Amino acid sequence: MKAMKLAPLVLVVFLFIRHGTFASFPPADNYLIACGSSESVSFQGRTFVPDSDKTSIVLKSDNSSVASSNSIVPSPIYQSARIFLGVSSYKFKIEQPGRHWLRLYFYTLPKSGQNLKSALMSVVTDNFVLLNNFTFKNHNDSYMFKEYAINVTSNTLTLNFIPLNNSVAFINAIEVVSIPDGVFPDQALALNPSASFSGLSQFALETVYRLNMGGSLLNAQNDTLGRTWENDVKYLHVNSSAVNVSINPSNIKYPSSGSVTPETAPNLVYATAEMMGNANVPIVNSNITWVFSVDPGFMYFIRVHFCDIASKSLNSLVFNLYINDNTALASLDISAFTGDVAVPYYRDFVSNSSVASDTLSVSVGPDANADTSNATINGLEIMKVSKEFRSLDGLLSVERILPSSSKKSHIVIIVGSVVGAVAVVALIGLCYCCLVARTTSQRSGTASCISLASSNLGRLFKFQVILDATNKFDESLLLGVEKSDVYSFGVVLMEVLCTRPALNHVLPTEQVNIAEWAMTWQKKGMLDQIMDSNLAGKVNPASLKKFGETAEKCLAEHGVDRPSMENVLRNLEYALQLEETSSALMEPEDNSTNHIPGIPLTPLEPFDNSVSMIDGGNSGTDEDGEDAATSAVFSHYRYDMSIEEAAELARRSIYHATFRDGASGGVASVYYVGPDGWKKLSGDDVGELHYHYYPVMPSTVEHEMVEVAGA
Repeated sequence: MKAMKLAPLVLVVFLFIRHGTFASFPPADNYLIACGSSESVSFQGRTFVPDSDKTSIVLKSDNSSVASSNSIVPSPIYQSARIFLGVSSYKFKIEQPGRHWLRLYFYTLPKSGQNLKSALMSVVTDNFVLLNNFTFKNHNDSYMFKEYAINVTSNTLTLNFIPLNNSVAFINAIEVVSIPDGVFPDQALALNPSASFSGLSQFALETVYRLNMGGSLLNAQNDTLGRTWENDVKYLHVNSSAVNVSINPSNIKYPSSGSVTPETAPNLVYATAEMMGNANVPIVNSNITWVFSVDPGFMYFIRVHFCDIASKSLNSLVFNLYINDNTALASLDISAFTGDVAVPYYRDFVSNSSVASDTLSVSVGPDANADTSNATINGLEIMKVSKEFRSLDGLLSVERILPSSSKKSHIVIIVGSVVGAVAVVALIGLCYCCLVARTTSQRSGTASCISLASSNLGRLFKFQVILDATNKFDESLLLGVEKSDVYSFGVVLMEVLCTRPALNHVLPTEQVNIAEWAMTWQKKGMLDQIMDSNLAGKVNPASLKKFGETAEKCLAEHGVDRPSMENVLRNLEYALQLEETSSALMEPEDNSTNHIPGIPLTPLEPFDNSVSMIDGGNSGTDEDGEDAATSAVFSHYRYDMSIEEAAELARRSIYHATFRDGASGGVASVYYVGPDGWKKLSGDDVGELHYHYYPVMPSTVEHEMVEVAGA
């Protein structure tokens, strides 16, 4: 009799475990921090504790303050904030290494004592850049929520806040929570070309979109991992293309194999779906399409959730999945993988945003050979994948953003083949691109040392500093100048110009190798078509042409055809000069503040940019002669030269760069660019300069004839 009474109870407990909606996952690390708060805060069924609780975290800040508000805020978690006036950090002790959720809450709290709307800051972990040069001035809302999945491999996680340009940084709340091992894979299917993408655990992920198709908003109260799922309607390309379907969440049957669990997605996600609004109507354009705005230039991890909750029998729903213009899954029959209806299933992909736009699209549509013309999707997650230099925002690594005492204490210049001449030329190459960006946005005529420290773009050394460090590029100090190193540096030049890695296997086959791809465009004379979008259309064509020619020479197939590192340096410096000159010598209008009173504005004479200083080809002289000429020029250089001395050195430099033989000609024009404007100093025929620097002396016979005549 007792056994009969217990049976229903056992059945109820079993059903709760099997179909229970919100069985809690116990994370090994579970930090919920209310920054700047004096008391605990309840939010979405969880309790956030003050960051002043030293037992949970270590806050390192030399100068910070707290702010709070009793006014209406988006949610209780935004009622307080900690504000940093200097570089500060939170350090979390990690009990179990692996993937962790890192969630950040920002709100421009009013009456905080600081203008948080205009705050400019960067946020980085030990290894990854999360935010770079972020300000709410460029953000549509007064609050922002960011979610990241970071693979923590040590026993601590440090989160750094870096105020920029004498501004402040701030944060309202932080979550650091363990993620079950099976939630994120180490590999996924890459698209275009289709191939396996491995090593995802080495990258950080940022949640961009997470959708509950056909369902309502879900949050930590509905999701065992604290995730937020939003409705999909506002992302539909055509609203009428989809209809909502749903079943009781308790009818969702997670597979006994454990391949899909409530941690993969809640049953509330699988219990709702979008299906075709024109089911069984054979219309070519009847796909359901969602369109998303994304950050171009990044890869995206895409997880698509499926669950056939509409079919009455197996193998009756067959359809296609498309990501951008690629067929991700063809003739997908969900039941063929699940063995039943109402059983969850998902697939993972890695894809790029469209090169020509900042959108990513996901579509489902009927299969042409299917008996039933229909398609479905239940959930979608889109996550940005960090770049190779471990950034989710911008082009700088943690090492470039986060200041350290070791970086401030000294600067080391190492000269050699791998860590030497390459480093020196790389400096010039990088400074070239940095200066191009600078000069296109700020057209000033001054020619001085440029400090980029305030914008975290590194440092531009005076050329004299490099000369002193290398003893005027004394080859005896080199640790190697092998032609293979020149090739490698050519690859670096293209990486800098195009802001992409040397190899990217996710790209189309012809774009995987940057050296081959870039040279295809260089030989077409269209290098500007693939350069960094921030520089496109802003660089002096002559300067870009010289830069491209230099890289092309470096990437020559045969080592004998490649230039020396010294010649590469001179060409990059020449390209840099072309860019500086084009910016400084732009003819101002009559009312320009650059006009020096009393000095007539002189139009620039035509300038021949076709002269190459790279050895080989049509140079018309040997390398020894060029080295001698270079030494002759360098020997006259001083950092404290007068204007006339500098002008003389300029004429001498132009002469050595252009004079080849008696047939050489052209005009060497010298301009002075000062803080108040510019003026032309001289214009000399190159042939005449030859006789000035190397006067013709009478031959021995002529001397003897003169002596005889005198006798």
